[in-house]
Amino acid sequence: MIIKSRKVGNSITLTLPEELNVPENVEFEPIVDSKGNVFLKRISELNEERVRDIHQFMDHFKPLMDKLKDK
Repeated sequence: MIIKSRKVGNSITLTLPEELNVPENVEFEPIVDSKGNVFLKRISELNEERVRDIHQFMDHFKPLMDKLKDK
């Protein structure tokens, strides 16, 4: 199977055929290697523990971010 990139507005789009069974509303991280090959890495959904870790990290650096936001 071959697909072709196309311009849509200000973006280049690759349409994935339904037969690849890619679900809707799933996030992917695009990666382009040095040869121009495009890979799509599926992003895991965040569980509650991961969300807590992210909030803890953000809370830890909040004072620094507050100082930097006005510079």
